[in-house]
Amino acid sequence: MITTTFSLIALIGVVGLAVDVGRLYIAKSEVQNFTDSASIAASLELDGTWQGISRALLQVSSNPNKWDFVSTSITKTTVSFAKAEAGPWEVAPSDPAGYRLARVVASVDVPLTFMSAFMGVSPTTGTGPTAFLMLQSTLTVKADSAGGQEPKNTWSEALFPFSPYSHSTVAPYFGLTPGQKYTLRWASNPKVNSNVCPGDATQDMIDIAQAGGGSERGFIESTSASLIRATIVDDYQSVTRSIGDSVTMTGGAKQSQLTSLLERINQDNDSTSLTFSQYMSGGRGTGRRIVGAPINTGAPNYTIVQIGAFFLLPASEYNSGGNSAFCAEFLGAWVQGARNQGAGDPGAYVARLIK
Repeated sequence: MITTTFSLIALIGVVGLAVDVGRLYIAKSEVQNFTDSASIAASLELDGTWQGISRALLQVSSNPNKWDFVSTSITKTTVSFAKAEAGPWEVAPSDPAGYRLARVVASVDVPLTFMSAFMGVSPTTGTGPTAFLMLQSTLTVKADSAGGQEPKNTWSEALFPFSPYSHSTVAPYFGLTPGQKYTLRWASNPKVNSNVCPGDATQDMIDIAQAGGGSERGFIESTSASLIRATIVDDYQSVTRSIGDSVTMTGGAKQSQLTSLLERINQDNDSTSLTFSQYMSGGRGTGRRIVGAPINTGAPNYTIVQIGAFFLLPASEYNSGGNSAFCAEFLGAWVQGARNQGAGDPGAYVARLIK
Protein backbone atom coordinates (compact mmCIF):
# COMPACT_ATOMS: atom_id res chain seq x y z
CA MET A 1 0.00 0.00 0.00
CA ILE A 2 2.84 2.36 0.81
CA THR A 3 4.52 1.60 -2.53
CA THR A 4 1.24 2.00 -4.36
CA THR A 5 0.54 5.32 -2.65
CA PHE A 6 3.90 6.79 -3.59
CA SER A 7 3.58 5.39 -7.10
CA LEU A 8 0.17 7.03 -7.51
CA ILE A 9 1.54 10.34 -6.28
CA ALA A 10 4.39 10.13 -8.80
CA LEU A 11 2.00 9.07 -11.55
CA ILE A 12 -0.38 11.94 -10.83
CA GLY A 13 2.56 14.33 -10.86
CA VAL A 14 3.78 13.06 -14.24
CA VAL A 15 0.28 13.23 -15.73
CA GLY A 16 -0.17 16.71 -14.30
CA LEU A 17 3.12 17.85 -15.76
CA ALA A 18 2.09 16.47 -19.14
CA VAL A 19 -1.19 18.39 -18.95
CA ASP A 20 0.54 21.65 -18.07
CA VAL A 21 3.29 21.27 -20.66
CA GLY A 22 0.71 20.38 -23.30
CA ARG A 23 -1.30 23.45 -22.43
CA LEU A 24 1.82 25.61 -22.75
CA TYR A 25 2.60 24.21 -26.20
CA ILE A 26 -0.98 24.78 -27.36
CA ALA A 27 -0.94 28.33 -26.01
CA LYS A 28 2.38 28.99 -27.74
CA SER A 29 0.94 27.78 -31.04
CA GLU A 30 -2.17 29.92 -30.62
CA VAL A 31 -0.23 33.07 -29.78
CA GLN A 32 2.18 32.42 -32.66
CA ASN A 33 -0.74 32.09 -35.07
CA PHE A 34 -2.00 35.43 -33.76
CA THR A 35 1.27 37.31 -34.24
CA ASP A 36 1.95 35.72 -37.65
CA SER A 37 -1.43 36.67 -39.07
CA ALA A 38 -1.56 40.06 -37.35
CA SER A 39 1.86 41.15 -38.62
CA ILE A 40 1.01 40.20 -42.21
CA ALA A 41 -2.38 41.92 -42.05
CA ALA A 42 -0.82 45.03 -40.51
CA SER A 43 1.93 45.25 -43.12
CA LEU A 44 -0.65 45.13 -45.93
CA GLU A 45 -2.20 48.33 -44.60
CA LEU A 46 0.99 50.39 -44.63
CA ASP A 47 0.98 53.01 -47.37
CA GLY A 48 3.22 55.78 -46.07
CA THR A 49 0.40 57.70 -44.38
CA TRP A 50 -0.85 58.09 -40.82
CA GLN A 51 -4.09 56.47 -41.94
CA GLY A 52 -2.07 53.41 -42.95
CA ILE A 53 -0.46 53.23 -39.50
CA SER A 54 -3.90 53.49 -37.88
CA ARG A 55 -5.32 50.75 -40.11
CA ALA A 56 -2.33 48.54 -39.27
CA LEU A 57 -2.93 48.95 -35.52
CA LEU A 58 -6.62 48.18 -36.05
CA GLN A 59 -5.73 44.98 -37.89
CA VAL A 60 -3.85 43.82 -34.79
CA SER A 61 -6.49 44.81 -32.22
CA SER A 62 -9.28 43.24 -34.29
CA ASN A 63 -7.42 40.05 -35.24
CA PRO A 64 -9.89 37.16 -34.82
CA ASN A 65 -7.35 34.59 -33.63
CA LYS A 66 -7.73 33.69 -29.93
CA TRP A 67 -6.04 31.45 -27.35
CA ASP A 68 -7.14 29.07 -24.55
CA PHE A 69 -8.64 26.71 -27.09
CA VAL A 70 -9.91 29.63 -29.19
CA SER A 71 -12.00 31.05 -26.35
CA THR A 72 -10.08 34.11 -25.13
CA SER A 73 -8.97 37.25 -26.95
CA ILE A 74 -5.28 38.20 -26.94
CA THR A 75 -4.93 41.71 -25.56
CA LYS A 76 -1.32 42.02 -24.41
CA THR A 77 0.27 43.22 -27.64
CA THR A 78 2.97 45.60 -28.80
CA VAL A 79 3.12 46.80 -32.41
CA SER A 80 6.17 48.46 -33.95
CA PHE A 81 7.16 49.50 -37.46
CA ALA A 82 10.33 49.66 -39.54
CA LYS A 83 11.56 50.68 -42.97
CA ALA A 84 13.97 47.74 -43.25
CA GLU A 85 14.38 44.32 -41.66
CA ALA A 86 17.40 45.48 -39.68
CA GLY A 87 15.28 48.17 -38.03
CA PRO A 88 15.14 50.31 -36.06
CA TRP A 89 11.68 49.23 -34.95
CA GLU A 90 9.55 52.10 -33.69
CA VAL A 91 6.26 51.98 -31.80
CA ALA A 92 5.46 55.59 -32.70
CA PRO A 93 7.21 56.73 -35.90
CA SER A 94 7.64 60.49 -36.24
CA ASP A 95 6.87 60.30 -39.95
CA PRO A 96 4.89 57.42 -41.55
CA ALA A 97 6.63 57.63 -44.94
CA GLY A 98 8.61 54.56 -45.94
CA TYR A 99 7.48 52.25 -43.13
CA ARG A 100 6.61 48.96 -44.84
CA LEU A 101 7.20 46.39 -42.07
CA ALA A 102 5.11 45.65 -38.98
CA ARG A 103 6.18 43.65 -35.93
CA VAL A 104 3.71 42.21 -33.42
CA VAL A 105 4.71 40.89 -29.99
CA ALA A 106 1.97 39.24 -27.92
CA SER A 107 1.86 37.36 -24.63
CA VAL A 108 -0.64 35.43 -22.52
CA ASP A 109 -0.52 34.13 -18.95
CA VAL A 110 -1.18 30.40 -19.01
CA PRO A 111 -2.67 28.95 -15.78
CA LEU A 112 -0.73 25.97 -14.37
CA THR A 113 -1.92 23.43 -11.82
CA PHE A 114 0.86 20.89 -11.34
CA MET A 115 4.07 22.49 -12.59
CA SER A 116 3.98 25.06 -9.81
CA ALA A 117 4.61 22.30 -7.27
CA PHE A 118 7.88 21.39 -8.93
CA MET A 119 8.76 25.04 -9.44
CA GLY A 120 8.13 25.84 -5.75
CA VAL A 121 5.69 28.68 -6.53
CA SER A 122 3.01 29.64 -4.06
CA PRO A 123 -0.40 30.67 -5.48
CA THR A 124 -0.58 33.54 -2.98
CA THR A 125 2.94 34.82 -2.36
CA GLY A 126 4.91 33.33 -5.25
CA THR A 127 7.57 32.01 -2.86
CA GLY A 128 8.30 28.94 -0.79
CA PRO A 129 7.22 25.29 -0.95
CA THR A 130 3.53 24.38 -1.24
CA ALA A 131 1.30 21.35 -1.00
CA PHE A 132 1.44 19.11 -4.02
CA LEU A 133 -2.21 19.09 -5.04
CA MET A 134 -4.49 21.88 -6.28
CA LEU A 135 -1.75 24.44 -6.81
CA GLN A 136 -2.48 27.25 -9.23
CA SER A 137 0.04 29.60 -10.83
CA THR A 138 0.76 31.04 -14.29
CA LEU A 139 3.54 31.08 -16.84
CA THR A 140 3.84 33.78 -19.52
CA VAL A 141 3.99 32.58 -23.13
CA LYS A 142 5.17 35.06 -25.75
CA ALA A 143 5.32 35.16 -29.54
CA ASP A 144 7.11 37.63 -31.79
CA SER A 145 6.46 37.97 -35.55
CA ALA A 146 7.27 40.50 -38.22
CA GLY A 147 5.75 40.87 -41.65
CA GLY A 148 6.58 43.27 -44.42
CA GLN A 149 6.18 44.39 -47.98
CA GLU A 150 9.09 42.66 -49.65
CA PRO A 151 10.26 43.63 -53.17
CA LYS A 152 9.62 41.07 -55.88
CA ASN A 153 10.92 41.43 -59.44
CA THR A 154 9.66 38.22 -61.09
CA TRP A 155 5.99 37.37 -61.38
CA SER A 156 4.22 34.31 -62.80
CA GLU A 157 0.75 35.48 -61.79
CA ALA A 158 -1.24 38.62 -60.88
CA LEU A 159 0.32 41.22 -63.20
CA PHE A 160 -2.26 43.09 -65.26
CA PRO A 161 -2.04 42.30 -69.01
CA PHE A 162 -1.51 45.91 -70.13
CA SER A 163 1.83 47.74 -70.18
CA PRO A 164 2.03 51.56 -70.01
CA TYR A 165 5.03 53.40 -71.41
CA SER A 166 7.72 55.07 -69.31
CA HIS A 167 8.26 58.81 -69.77
CA SER A 168 11.93 58.98 -68.79
CA THR A 169 14.87 56.80 -67.86
CA VAL A 170 15.05 58.06 -64.27
CA ALA A 171 14.14 55.52 -61.57
CA PRO A 172 12.06 54.84 -59.60
CA TYR A 173 9.05 56.61 -61.23
CA PHE A 174 10.44 56.67 -64.80
CA GLY A 175 8.61 59.92 -65.50
CA LEU A 176 5.19 58.89 -64.18
CA THR A 177 3.47 61.06 -61.59
CA PRO A 178 1.28 59.59 -58.82
CA GLY A 179 -2.30 60.79 -59.21
CA GLN A 180 -2.02 61.22 -62.99
CA LYS A 181 -3.93 59.03 -65.48
CA TYR A 182 -1.92 57.00 -67.99
CA THR A 183 -2.80 54.70 -70.86
CA LEU A 184 -3.46 50.99 -70.47
CA ARG A 185 -4.91 50.56 -73.97
CA TRP A 186 -4.28 53.14 -76.68
CA ALA A 187 -6.94 54.30 -79.10
CA SER A 188 -6.56 53.17 -82.70
CA ASN A 189 -5.95 56.70 -83.91
CA PRO A 190 -4.67 58.71 -80.94
CA LYS A 191 -4.71 62.51 -81.10
CA VAL A 192 -3.68 65.09 -78.50
CA ASN A 193 -6.67 66.61 -76.67
CA SER A 194 -8.96 64.05 -78.24
CA ASN A 195 -8.66 60.41 -77.23
CA VAL A 196 -5.43 60.19 -75.20
CA CYS A 197 -5.16 59.77 -71.43
CA PRO A 198 -4.05 62.99 -69.67
CA GLY A 199 -0.62 61.71 -68.63
CA ASP A 200 0.22 60.70 -72.21
CA ALA A 201 -1.33 63.70 -74.00
CA THR A 202 1.77 64.81 -75.90
CA GLN A 203 2.83 64.15 -79.46
CA ASP A 204 6.05 62.55 -78.22
CA MET A 205 4.09 59.88 -76.31
CA ILE A 206 1.75 59.33 -79.24
CA ASP A 207 4.78 58.80 -81.47
CA ILE A 208 6.11 56.20 -79.00
CA ALA A 209 2.75 54.44 -79.00
CA GLN A 210 2.59 54.31 -82.79
CA ALA A 211 6.21 53.37 -83.38
CA GLY A 212 5.45 49.67 -83.31
CA GLY A 213 2.45 49.81 -85.60
CA GLY A 214 -1.26 50.33 -85.15
CA SER A 215 -1.96 46.85 -83.78
CA GLU A 216 0.34 47.30 -80.78
CA ARG A 217 -2.09 49.05 -78.47
CA GLY A 218 -0.91 48.11 -74.95
CA PHE A 219 -2.28 44.61 -74.36
CA ILE A 220 0.50 42.06 -73.70
CA GLU A 221 -1.23 38.68 -73.56
CA SER A 222 -2.74 36.19 -75.98
CA THR A 223 -5.84 37.43 -77.79
CA SER A 224 -8.22 34.51 -77.30
CA ALA A 225 -11.36 35.61 -75.48
CA SER A 226 -10.98 33.03 -72.71
CA LEU A 227 -7.36 34.00 -72.03
CA ILE A 228 -8.17 37.72 -72.11
CA ARG A 229 -10.75 37.15 -69.39
CA ALA A 230 -8.41 34.95 -67.33
CA THR A 231 -5.62 37.53 -67.38
CA ILE A 232 -7.84 40.52 -66.55
CA VAL A 233 -10.35 38.96 -64.15
CA ASP A 234 -8.50 36.03 -62.58
CA ASP A 235 -4.90 37.35 -62.35
CA TYR A 236 -3.62 34.66 -64.71
CA GLN A 237 -0.34 35.06 -66.61
CA SER A 238 0.68 32.89 -69.53
CA VAL A 239 4.19 34.41 -69.45
CA THR A 240 6.46 34.90 -66.43
CA ARG A 241 7.69 38.49 -66.38
CA SER A 242 10.71 40.09 -64.72
CA ILE A 243 12.33 43.52 -64.64
CA GLY A 244 14.55 43.70 -67.74
CA ASP A 245 12.37 41.37 -69.83
CA SER A 246 10.62 42.51 -72.99
CA VAL A 247 6.88 42.48 -73.48
CA THR A 248 5.12 41.77 -76.75
CA MET A 249 2.20 44.00 -77.64
CA THR A 250 -0.53 41.70 -78.93
CA GLY A 251 -3.51 43.92 -78.38
CA GLY A 252 -5.96 45.28 -80.86
CA ALA A 253 -9.31 46.36 -79.43
CA LYS A 254 -11.19 43.16 -78.81
CA GLN A 255 -14.56 43.43 -77.08
CA SER A 256 -13.37 40.81 -74.55
CA GLN A 257 -10.91 43.34 -73.15
CA LEU A 258 -13.69 45.76 -72.25
CA THR A 259 -16.09 43.09 -70.99
CA SER A 260 -13.44 41.60 -68.75
CA LEU A 261 -12.24 45.01 -67.55
CA LEU A 262 -15.76 45.93 -66.44
CA GLU A 263 -16.09 42.58 -64.68
CA ARG A 264 -12.84 43.22 -62.81
CA ILE A 265 -14.03 46.66 -61.68
CA ASN A 266 -17.33 45.24 -60.47
CA GLN A 267 -15.51 42.65 -58.36
CA ASP A 268 -14.65 45.51 -56.01
CA ASN A 269 -17.09 46.60 -53.30
CA ASP A 270 -16.39 50.17 -54.42
CA SER A 271 -16.82 50.31 -58.19
CA THR A 272 -17.87 53.96 -58.42
CA SER A 273 -15.22 56.19 -56.79
CA LEU A 274 -13.80 58.54 -59.42
CA THR A 275 -10.32 58.82 -57.91
CA PHE A 276 -8.11 56.78 -55.66
CA SER A 277 -8.40 59.44 -52.97
CA GLN A 278 -12.19 59.02 -52.96
CA TYR A 279 -11.73 55.26 -52.96
CA MET A 280 -9.59 55.36 -49.81
CA SER A 281 -11.86 57.88 -48.08
CA GLY A 282 -14.87 55.65 -48.69
CA GLY A 283 -13.24 52.72 -46.94
CA ARG A 284 -15.29 50.13 -48.85
CA GLY A 285 -12.77 49.03 -51.44
CA THR A 286 -11.42 45.49 -51.51
CA GLY A 287 -8.43 46.23 -53.74
CA ARG A 288 -9.65 44.68 -56.99
CA ARG A 289 -9.46 48.02 -58.77
CA ILE A 290 -5.75 48.30 -57.86
CA VAL A 291 -3.62 46.46 -60.40
CA GLY A 292 0.09 45.95 -60.91
CA ALA A 293 1.21 46.62 -64.48
CA PRO A 294 4.69 46.41 -66.05
CA ILE A 295 5.97 49.74 -67.35
CA ASN A 296 8.05 49.46 -70.54
CA THR A 297 10.35 51.64 -72.65
CA GLY A 298 8.42 51.37 -75.91
CA ALA A 299 9.63 50.24 -79.34
CA PRO A 300 11.74 48.58 -80.41
CA ASN A 301 12.55 46.55 -77.31
CA TYR A 302 9.57 47.19 -74.99
CA THR A 303 11.82 46.53 -71.99
CA ILE A 304 10.18 46.33 -68.55
CA VAL A 305 11.82 48.94 -66.32
CA GLN A 306 9.36 49.00 -63.43
CA ILE A 307 6.13 47.54 -62.11
CA GLY A 308 3.67 50.10 -60.80
CA ALA A 309 0.28 50.23 -59.15
CA PHE A 310 -2.59 51.63 -61.20
CA PHE A 311 -6.16 52.38 -60.14
CA LEU A 312 -8.92 51.37 -62.54
CA LEU A 313 -11.50 54.09 -63.18
CA PRO A 314 -15.27 53.54 -62.80
CA ALA A 315 -16.90 51.43 -65.50
CA SER A 316 -18.55 54.52 -66.98
CA GLU A 317 -15.10 55.82 -67.99
CA TYR A 318 -14.57 52.96 -70.46
CA ASN A 319 -16.46 52.27 -73.67
CA SER A 320 -16.38 49.66 -76.38
CA GLY A 321 -15.15 51.85 -79.22
CA GLY A 322 -11.79 50.88 -80.64
CA ASN A 323 -11.00 54.54 -81.05
CA SER A 324 -11.05 55.16 -77.28
CA ALA A 325 -8.31 54.76 -74.70
CA PHE A 326 -8.38 52.82 -71.44
CA CYS A 327 -6.91 55.06 -68.73
CA ALA A 328 -5.86 54.29 -65.14
CA GLU A 329 -4.52 56.43 -62.30
CA PHE A 330 -0.88 55.80 -61.40
CA LEU A 331 -0.35 55.22 -57.66
CA GLY A 332 3.26 54.15 -57.16
CA ALA A 333 4.22 50.97 -55.31
CA TRP A 334 2.05 47.91 -55.87
CA VAL A 335 1.56 45.28 -53.15
CA GLN A 336 -0.16 42.11 -54.30
CA GLY A 337 -3.49 41.69 -52.51
CA ALA A 338 -3.42 45.06 -50.73
CA ARG A 339 -6.36 47.47 -50.61
CA ASN A 340 -4.07 50.47 -51.02
CA GLN A 341 -0.80 51.39 -52.64
CA GLY A 342 2.44 50.28 -51.03
CA ALA A 343 4.66 52.16 -48.62
CA GLY A 344 7.95 51.82 -50.49
CA ASP A 345 9.31 53.18 -53.76
CA PRO A 346 7.43 52.30 -56.96
CA GLY A 347 7.84 48.65 -57.74
CA ALA A 348 6.18 45.34 -56.97
CA TYR A 349 5.96 43.92 -53.47
CA VAL A 350 4.47 40.91 -51.74
CA ALA A 351 3.55 40.74 -48.05
CA ARG A 352 5.37 37.91 -46.26
CA LEU A 353 6.68 36.93 -42.85
CA ILE A 354 10.27 37.93 -42.22
CA LYS A 355 10.33 36.71 -38.61
